[in-house]
Amino acid sequence: MIKKQFTLYLENKPGMLAKVTRLLAGNKVNIEGISVSASTHIALVQIVVDNAAVSRKTLTAAKISFTVQEVALIPLPHKPGSLSRLVEQVAKTGVNINYVYATGCDCKRECHSYAIVSAPDLKKVEKAWKQLA
Repeated sequence: MIKKQFTLYLENKPGMLAKVTRLLAGNKVNIEGISVSASTHIALVQIVVDNAAVSRKTLTAAKISFTVQEVALIPLPHKPGSLSRLVEQVAKTGVNINYVYATGCDCKRECHSYAIVSAPDLKKVEKAWKQLA
């Protein structure tokens, strides 16, 4: 499914990520995927959430700098090779993947991990995934 991803530009210091996650949780926003990378002064936090409208309002009110883009959230079986099969199928469509990060699952019953994919043509990414099913 295609979802909104927020890229936050935070000062790279202790407590900033805690502040953001506390604000979102306080507004009943669930983080479905997260990636954090940092340089000396700035941390880039990419999050996919269950409620983009509330997230936008929350981040704006807190004066947290962010951008929004669409990404594909692709459920994958929690088995070796699942991501490989997806990216190989996307490659066959001729679409270049800008980046991907993933969630995990450590349960003993049937569950899914999710790949969060940025690409120029997200509809082709979704189509590639559906062809695997």
